Amino acid sequence: MTTKKSGLSRVTEERAYLRFLVQSAEDLNSSLELDEVFQKVAERIKPLVDYHLFCVMFWNEGTRMLEHSFSLCYGEQIAQQGGFPLGHGIGGTCAALRRPVRVPNVLVDPRYVRHRHPEVEIHSELAVPLVVRDRLIGVIDLESTDFDAFSEEHEQMLSALASHVATALENARLHANVRRHEQRLERDLITARQIQKGLFPEQPPRVEGLDIGLAYAPARELGGDLYDFIASGDGRLAIAVGDVAGKATPAALYGSLAVGILRGNSVRVPLEPVDMLRALNEGLLETQIDNRYVALALAVYDVHSRSLSLANAGFPMPIVVRDGAVQKIDVRGIPLGILQTDSYQAHDLDWKPGDMVVFCSDGLEESLNTEGEELGYERLGQEIRSLVGEPVQRIADRLLELTDEHAGAGRQHDDRTVVVLRRTV
Repeated sequence: MTTKKSGLSRVTEERAYLRFLVQSAEDLNSSLELDEVFQKVAERIKPLVDYHLFCVMFWNEGTRMLEHSFSLCYGEQIAQQGGFPLGHGIGGTCAALRRPVRVPNVLVDPRYVRHRHPEVEIHSELAVPLVVRDRLIGVIDLESTDFDAFSEEHEQMLSALASHVATALENARLHANVRRHEQRLERDLITARQIQKGLFPEQPPRVEGLDIGLAYAPARELGGDLYDFIASGDGRLAIAVGDVAGKATPAALYGSLAVGILRGNSVRVPLEPVDMLRALNEGLLETQIDNRYVALALAVYDVHSRSLSLANAGFPMPIVVRDGAVQKIDVRGIPLGILQTDSYQAHDLDWKPGDMVVFCSDGLEESLNTEGEELGYERLGQEIRSLVGEPVQRIADRLLELTDEHAGAGRQHDDRTVVVLRRTV
């Protein structure tokens, strides 16, 4: 004779069961690591339903297959490969119907598909669909060596828990997809950074009568600043320092394009700063890339005459240091890649041994501290003045150090490039 439970006893059980569902939902959603969520699901279900084999299968919309994603046999994780379509097997039938399928004796059920588990002989099975917002996520499949191991109550409890399981698994799977995408992007960025690093000279060339210092610090994995040194066979050297509009990958690609065009033009255009700027401007305009341009300063040094000729296309004006005085060289021009123009003009610098010319991208003057204050030209000029007697490489490195000191705990938001030229004889 079965004794009926009192109303109080049923209420107590219902409250306990509701607490279990709430706690399960919190526990399952406490992690975004897919393997951890799988394990939590298995641990949460085990006290409710005593199984011997636990399996989660995800629905792959692309292949239209249920794919084995996680399996436990007697508490130990096992590998199961492959999958099956909707309607195939107990799990596939559950997914197709989107309702639980409980089989007390799989040996007499034609839908059952035997899998090879040498250590376990399956006799009963319970499969419950995982659905989020009417979208199939997968199936939880429980199997037992006992006949009729799963009851209607087990089916109801597992069905009630399934929505929490489906949400937790979907969140974890989306997180895993995002992380894989981020890792792939990170690998691509590393490769692109290596390519960009290989594109720019690691060291400035050695040139008679001229010392060159170089310092470069991109704000991100890929930089929008550029620099290059192009030598001709007649004793002249072109020094280019530029800054592409924009940040990161688009700027880096456009900068690489500009360097490629500049180098290509050097074999057919006279190594004169104005001619090179005009040719580069035409080359960039021909690409018809919208909303991109590059600001570039270009100097040509002649070994024989020790002369230095400058031209500028929207880059910060170069700084000349002579007899302890520091001032900007008033040479200007329109950035490259915006419009057809012949406005570029050369400035032949009257300099003598010991004089310096310093090119700084705007990332130096515009470097911000935590209060949002720019470093500014005045402080930059003072630092250059204090370093007059130092080697040119030390000057270039020190100017980057100055911006780091100014930023303090703040992050550098722009690329920074410094090129220092000093006439030695």
